[in-house]
Amino acid sequence: MFSKTSEYAIKIMIYLGTHKENEKLHGVREICEMLKSPEAFTAKILQQLVRAELLSSMKGKNGGFKIEKKTKEITIFDIVKAIDGDKSFTRCILGLADCSGENPCPLHHKYYKIKNEIQKNILNTNIQDLKDNLRHIKIH
Repeated sequence: MFSKTSEYAIKIMIYLGTHKENEKLHGVREICEMLKSPEAFTAKILQQLVRAELLSSMKGKNGGFKIEKKTKEITIFDIVKAIDGDKSFTRCILGLADCSGENPCPLHHKYYKIKNEIQKNILNTNIQDLKDNLRHIKIH
């Protein structure tokens, strides 16, 4: 459903959200080891999350990344939008440029209902909800 990059971004945010209380900065290598993800790929995602102001970062020997906001304030929508933009929520399911309510593709009305349910039930889920419900599941 989400791009591979967004999936990793969500995992990163859950991981950092579960360690938010100690205010420690987490390095790229640590995050990569925990998520079993490639370092260059993970570093790129982390920078996108920093640009979107979902994370803060500090360079240097004791540098790293941490979540700035409360985990209840960060939704899956925020993360996916930071990585893939909002086109992933507005584009036609068939990839047609002219698809709209006035000029629908053959799947527009069916997908529109599904997309609204996804936005209501999944994308509005916050990091706090995820980390509370994933304590017993590994995120890598």
